[in-house]
Order: sequence, then structure tokens, then C-alpha cells
Amino acid sequence: MSPSPVDLRIQIVNYRTKAFLLECLRSLFWSLTDADISYGVAILDNASGDDLSDLPTHFPDRPLELHHGRKNLGFGAGHNFLAARGDAGHLFFLNPDAQMLAPRTPEALLQRARATGAQVIGPRLVTEQGATQKWDHGELEGWIARLTLESGNSYWRERTDATPAAWVSGAAFLIEKRWFDDVGGFDENFFLYKEEEELCWRLRALGGTILYDPTLSVLHRGGVVATKSAHLRTSTDYFLHKHFRNRAGYPLFRLINRLLH
Repeated sequence: MSPSPVDLRIQIVNYRTKAFLLECLRSLFWSLTDADISYGVAILDNASGDDLSDLPTHFPDRPLELHHGRKNLGFGAGHNFLAARGDAGHLFFLNPDAQMLAPRTPEALLQRARATGAQVIGPRLVTEQGATQKWDHGELEGWIARLTLESGNSYWRERTDATPAAWVSGAAFLIEKRWFDDVGGFDENFFLYKEEEELCWRLRALGGTILYDPTLSVLHRGGVVATKSAHLRTSTDYFLHKHFRNRAGYPLFRLINRLLH
């Protein structure tokens, strides 16, 4: 008999980030101490060479599930792997270099998603200095946002209230499991960067809603796994090819991407 689905399945993909991962888990389990939800935490080591076998001894009374990949699958494929191995109402993708800053943050995100009907929700990401991290979401409303989206790019501005978004960062990304399955999960042709943006693109095309809620904050260091320059241009080229290759402006959009990245 298979176990009953939990309210929230928290997924972390590790690649040579064990020191950050330990801090992430400490903050996560602290934040979940009095949470009134059922949850599980699933971790995939993406063939990084990190020895994670001692993690359960650090958190002996917590629902912790470990998986070890034979090769580095990348971000999206890693989360697809984990999502296929558990059942939950919602999934919460969390980077190992993220930390909870307040009690019950994952529960608050889940409650906000349920209350608003949003299929995806993301919090404000903050730096270690407490500043809002740019590109924790992409704007959806307003002429600048619409113009940039129509060229395959994104527009960011700082927000203080919850707002519909084009996408939210995969560093702390909550999604309804049914919708994740319906859109087919992450496109595994993305190795790193833009995969969450592209998933949200497909989800919005199906009528789904993405909500950015800066009233909830998560610390995110960023850049501890790979630099953007190593993967962002390739990912953006693929994104544009997939969704814009039949548009008249496609060559110009590719040129702009080359100049920007």
C-alpha cells in the first residue's frame, strides 16, 4: 500500500553544495516546527561527489528522503526525477543555498496558494544584506512587461504587495502538483537557467496563474553552483527557438539575446 500524499513535498537538488545544504535544512526544519501541514523533504545529489549519507543523523526525526543520481541531470531534470517519486498536493522547489527567515514560511506559501487559487507562487528573495534580489520574478502587467515578454525577455521591478507574475524564481518555487504533471514538468533540454520561466510560460498558456508574494521572504545567496554566463545564453537561445522561431522578430530577438548575454 502506497503512503498517503502529503500536503507539501519539498525538493532540493544538490551539486557540490553540502555546506549550504545543511544550513538550508536547519532553517527549513526550524521554519516547519509548528507548521500545521503534512510534508516530506526529498533531496537528489546530482552525481556531485558529496557524501550526503550522514544527513539523516543531523535530522533524525524529520521526514528526509535521499536519492543519488548517476549523472548530473541539471536543475529541471533533477526536480522531475524527484517529483516522479512522491505524491503531494503541492511541490516546493528549494535551492540548497536558500534559507528560511521566519517560522512557517513554507506553510504560509501553501496557504496563500490555496487562498488565491494560484497554481504557482514564489516569495521575495533577499540577499544576505537584506536587499531584494533582482530577477526573483518577471513582471506580467504593464506595457513594459508585455513588450519584453513578446520579445522573449523579462522585466523586473521591486514590489511590496502580491502581484500576478509571468514567472517566479526556481530558488523558492511552489507549484500545485497536478498542474506540474499536466504541463509535463520541466523541459529537460534546459540544463540550468530559464527552465522555471519556460514552465510558467506553458502553465499560463493553459490558463494557470503565477503569483509573486513579496510579503513572504526567503534568503538566497545565488551563484554557488554555477555562474550564469556558463548556461544562460544557451538556455535563452533554446527558449527563443522553442517559442519564437515562427515569429517575424525571431532573428532580432536572438541578436538581442547575444548582446545581453
